Amino acid sequence: MTHILREVEKPELNKKETCDAVTIIETPPMVVVGVVGYIKTPRGLRTLGSVWAQHLSEEVKRRFYKHWCKSKKKAFTKYSKKLETEDGKMTFNCSWKNRKNIAL
Repeated sequence: MTHILREVEKPELNKKETCDAVTIIETPPMVVVGVVGYIKTPRGLRTLGSVWAQHLSEEVKRRFYKHWCKSKKKAFTKYSKKLETEDGKMTFNCSWKNRKNIAL
């Protein structure tokens, strides 16, 4: 645990420096492999759609299998084949750009 000095922009403490306690967490490097889009509903957020990267490494695919050595290693093959065609790219781009009320 450590501390930082920052300027607070509240009505009572207008641009005064305050000392806040913070915790620094060290994490390993991360790689983004997908994005999930959410939409606001009266009951809360609901998933609207998910997008995966076109080229996923073998390390990522191994995480989706319990027994990698026994499997057929077919995860995400249909998704990547769909994005390779021009028709698949066009439908993906059009459908994702038309969703204006997405909260990522």
